[in-house]
Amino acid sequence: MRKIKDIYLVHLSNGLIGAYRPGLCPTITYAPQDKFIDFVDSLREDYPEYRLRCVDNHGIRERIEKQVKADRIILENNRQKAR
Repeated sequence: MRKIKDIYLVHLSNGLIGAYRPGLCPTITYAPQDKFIDFVDSLREDYPEYRLRCVDNHGIRERIEKQVKADRIILENNRQKAR
């Protein structure tokens, strides 16, 4: 029997929707909430063997928000270097 794999979707407080794929090399991705349908379609296309699950999990939400913050810092640093 094949084990069903899950990708967890969470609603973030900053107007984003996030996805977390656990594993040895976990994947974190996010998109604006108004792009939810495109975001889900993209996940289904990229990970057809995974089941998407909407959850209300504080740990997953916190981990994704931490990644969003880190990405924004990197983006801002790159913009400053480009000046």
